[in-house]
Amino acid sequence: MQSKFEALTQSLVKAWRTGQTVPLPAPEAAPQSRADAYFIQDRIAEILDDRCVGWKVGAAVPAVQLMEGHDGPIIGRLFAARLHTSPAQLSAMQFEGYKIECEFAFRFKHQVPARSHLYTREELVPELVLHPGLEIAGHRYAPAPSGRKPKTYELIADNGACGAYIEASGIEGWQHIDFATLPIDARIDSGEAIQVFSGEFFLDPVDILVETVNGLSERGIDLCAGDLLTTGSLTLPVTMQAGQTYVARFGDLATLRLSFV
Repeated sequence: MQSKFEALTQSLVKAWRTGQTVPLPAPEAAPQSRADAYFIQDRIAEILDDRCVGWKVGAAVPAVQLMEGHDGPIIGRLFAARLHTSPAQLSAMQFEGYKIECEFAFRFKHQVPARSHLYTREELVPELVLHPGLEIAGHRYAPAPSGRKPKTYELIADNGACGAYIEASGIEGWQHIDFATLPIDARIDSGEAIQVFSGEFFLDPVDILVETVNGLSERGIDLCAGDLLTTGSLTLPVTMQAGQTYVARFGDLATLRLSFV
């Protein structure tokens, strides 16, 4: 398997390091399963040799999976070099075309080791500290002349289409929060409010976390003390240009700021 995907792996590694893009792989060189995609993702992480400080989840909601044609969530690593605290100033050139979205994330107080039986919500909730955050989401594939877009396994291979993540300070004692009704006001340069997802496009972030922890556990992956796990988009993903600032207010919990320079 390694030789089959080594060319794609090396090209994605170069794109991660340089900020450039790579062509979508030909069908014979593209991952055909989640196992293929995770093999490539794991190999990229090995070559990059950046410290993994957590995990990100995309397409976490079944309605989004159905709409975008995914067979499940899209998981990727959070690398230390791409994790920032609010307020953050980042290069617009590095993230040109990427999209910004509000998310809830949780940090683990203690290690959650991989095991043969499933973790429950009741087990995991006491281990969590809430961190509102912003994901900069985007992949490293160049637009295809045919108009074809990257598919699920290609996005997973490219580290789950993770660009960077910005987190707010941690919040203890968050269990009383009704995540479905917490007001989120996100705007670029005091413009119009960005759409907040609700109804079938919203899923309890703790349920997403539990599913993700169990999925990682099945792959033999431990969650380490201090790891951050994001739980997917709460707002419509939007692009931002150099000189603009994205401000997101999570009720009275936190206000995050991200500027592109």
